[in-house]
Amino acid sequence: MSNEQWGRVDADGTVWVNDGEWRSVGQFLDGDAAAALAFFERKFHDLDSQVLLLEQRARAGAAAKDLVHVAETLTAALVAPNVVGNIEALRTRVAVINSSLESVKAEQEEQNKAAAAESLARREAIVARTEELAAQSDDAIHWKKTGDEIAELFAQWQAEQKSSARVAKKAADELWSRFRTARQDFERRQRAFFATRHNAERDAKARKNDLIERAEALSERGAAALGDYRRLLDEWKTVPRMAKSVDDALWAKFKAAGDALHAAGSAEWAQNLEKKTALLAEYAWIEAEKDLAKALQGLRKLGEAWSSIGRLAREVERDINAKFSAIERAVRAREAEHLDKTNPEKIARAQGFAAQVEQAIEALEAELAAAQKANNTAAVDRVTKEIAAKREWLAALS
Repeated sequence: MSNEQWGRVDADGTVWVNDGEWRSVGQFLDGDAAAALAFFERKFHDLDSQVLLLEQRARAGAAAKDLVHVAETLTAALVAPNVVGNIEALRTRVAVINSSLESVKAEQEEQNKAAAAESLARREAIVARTEELAAQSDDAIHWKKTGDEIAELFAQWQAEQKSSARVAKKAADELWSRFRTARQDFERRQRAFFATRHNAERDAKARKNDLIERAEALSERGAAALGDYRRLLDEWKTVPRMAKSVDDALWAKFKAAGDALHAAGSAEWAQNLEKKTALLAEYAWIEAEKDLAKALQGLRKLGEAWSSIGRLAREVERDINAKFSAIERAVRAREAEHLDKTNPEKIARAQGFAAQVEQAIEALEAELAAAQKANNTAAVDRVTKEIAAKREWLAALS
């Protein structure tokens, strides 16, 4: 039997293919001639499918070296294949692909070189930036932000490794060694920093909890303990801050203890203000009292009563103390004036000077009489003025 163009089967089951000339491709004994041809035609179609796949991959721009390998394999398979079909057409199709592969291979090699150079440049930039970040001083570095950026740089590095670009192994290994060293140095310093901060925060937390306990213990003393609370507050300010949520929670407890003291103080201060206001009203007469001894006695009683009353709220304490001070200054000024006037030494000096002035006046009066007798008008005017001036001195001394 024959398929007229590409194959035939002899009576003994031998199958032939027309491959430029008739060539035996095998013997088929398990069926009739049609089955024999169909068997070897299927084998041809398998080769045809492989050639078709090669053509599709070439059009899709597959790697030239992979295409060359497949084309070489198919070329060898098509030398004398045991198939029935148009074998020469398959050889022609493979030859067409082979003829184009050299230029495609050269072009792809140039593209690969360019891609490798670009990938190498990107890797060098990744390494340079990582080394720059890792070289920052502990005082200048922002650990969280820098850590995030280095993690992103590592992700970029991994993407470069997974890309199709093939960087020379030696260059890639050198860059990776630099990147790994910089990243490990940063991570080591970061761990040390956070370990130190953890210890510092633990100590700060212990100190602030101690201050809270001491502040809460002041509650029994009420407003009288506000001075001690302020000293605790000064100490609180010297303790380093911690994580915001933790620090805020501790501060809320410490402040609550202070607020309780201020609340107790507010009631006490209000009572004290009423008492001191009443005292000022009760002793308002002191400034107008003419009897200095009585005024001093009243001031002494006012001062004793004033001192026995506790503190006031800061916003009113200054004003009311100023009113007390005004009364005290007025009485003390009168006392000083009295002491000045009754000072024995000053009196003695004044009396001696007064005697001298009186003697001078007597002498001037004698001179005035002589001038009047001589009708010396100029002398009379001059002496009269001098006498008037000295009488004013005398009046001041007395």
